[in-house]
Amino acid sequence: MSEKKGSGIALAAGAVLSVPFAIVPAAVMLLSGSEEQSNAACGPGGGTQALTVAGDLPEVEGYNAHQLETAAIIMQVAADNDLPYEAQLVGLMTAMQESTLGLNTQPTGAGGDAGPFQQRTLPGWYGTEDQVQDVAYAAEKFFLGHDITYEGPGSAGPAGYHLPGLVDVFGWQHMAPTVAAQTVQGSAHPDAYAKHQPDAERIIAALAGVDVVAAAGSCTAAPVANGDVQAVIDRGKSIIGTPYDFGGGTMDGPGPGGIDCSAFVAYAWTAAGYRDLPRVTQDQYDFLAAYPVAVEDVQPGDLIYEAWGRTGGVGSSSGISHVTMYIGNDQVIEASRTAMEVRISPTRFNASAFVGIRRVPAEVPGA
Repeated sequence: MSEKKGSGIALAAGAVLSVPFAIVPAAVMLLSGSEEQSNAACGPGGGTQALTVAGDLPEVEGYNAHQLETAAIIMQVAADNDLPYEAQLVGLMTAMQESTLGLNTQPTGAGGDAGPFQQRTLPGWYGTEDQVQDVAYAAEKFFLGHDITYEGPGSAGPAGYHLPGLVDVFGWQHMAPTVAAQTVQGSAHPDAYAKHQPDAERIIAALAGVDVVAAAGSCTAAPVANGDVQAVIDRGKSIIGTPYDFGGGTMDGPGPGGIDCSAFVAYAWTAAGYRDLPRVTQDQYDFLAAYPVAVEDVQPGDLIYEAWGRTGGVGSSSGISHVTMYIGNDQVIEASRTAMEVRISPTRFNASAFVGIRRVPAEVPGA
């Protein structure tokens, strides 16, 4: 193993605690790629590097490859943050209880809990569903907690509130792992974690020496917006008052009867030289799936998608029916079917129809 900083981490197998953890016979040795890889993979705003397993995984009875990769990434995130074996154990036990170690990660409902740690995706909580579904992102939030920047009805706390993670629990190292897990999760079944400890210890021992590397070109940091966003907003504002026309208009502007919501945002974004947005709202949302943005990270130019009156549930494949564009100061500009014109409106992040936010990226998808 390379001795270069950031390319290899060895952790002690156990520690002498008031409530001792089992001691694993081998040290945990995981690789995360070079320091240059880790630093370069995320933009200036930081963010959690998405991780993946390189090479073959060992066989562990009762667990498939997806579960073992989930476990290896959780272990690596702990190691990357200088957390010991005990943190890895608590992390694995928690994910085993909350999602069967990554097998059951789908949300419990619109804005509900999702991902390997079943973290809340409502505005003002852990992030978007896409973010908490990323194992590395979710594990970092479990271990380190999350700072809230959005304040509104239903948020976890006021702006600046820190959702506590494992390291924020005083004396967690001296707790039984099941107690430490419950203190972070606040589960309705506080004793459920304990049964997973033997298997978690077995998995950690089996994964000693597995390589965990940076996933090529992926990072959970918010993407950088494409082009001159102010020009995009100015173009949108230039047609305020234009009539709403369902199916009307294109990326080249309003049609004879006006313009609808998806054509409106596509037209606005051509001011930055971007002509790749699909014509239909659902297709736009899917096209930009790799560029999700949390409510607390929303920036001018971001596209906000909603579901009003569709047969599909919020966030389902047939659920997207409206798109607006954020312009700052808790306002959006939209071609509103309700008002029957292009107008400026307040944001509706707390509406039941809110689905998610997408950012038009600095690089065209697939380019």
